[in-house]
Amino acid sequence: MNRPSEDLDDKLPILRTSRLFDADAQCVFDAWTQPNHLSEWFGPPGCTVESTTVDLRVGGLYNITIQTPGDERIYHYGEYREIDRPRRLSFTWVLSGQPCGGHTGDDIVSLVSINFDEIDDKTEVILIHEQLPSTEAIESHRFGWEACFDSLTTWLE
Repeated sequence: MNRPSEDLDDKLPILRTSRLFDADAQCVFDAWTQPNHLSEWFGPPGCTVESTTVDLRVGGLYNITIQTPGDERIYHYGEYREIDRPRRLSFTWVLSGQPCGGHTGDDIVSLVSINFDEIDDKTEVILIHEQLPSTEAIESHRFGWEACFDSLTTWLE
């Protein structure tokens, strides 16, 4: 896996979305960081996780391959930047051949930061995705992240 250039532009718009989950922060954090858990829920409904690898340490890499109902494979990978169990997780997110708009087939590095705020016995997940190349990419990723939240909600039940 090649590591694309990481020249991040702080002038690009930011995607922010959140969801309240009926589980404690440790459980929700584990859902995002344990390969066997990620394989069971990651991606929009109807998608299947084909493979997941996680090296959960700062500088460690992750790789998630999902298959869409139309038999397309989408590759998600990056590097962990911050791990503060069970409160915060930050990682690069590489756009590699994804049809999200705003890039010309180049690998684009963006940054995802997730806060896990425990409220009583529930957890609010606040996801911030920075460095996406266009408004079209933001809206495409908003759909993807919110669909992932839907899948995670179902998995946690």
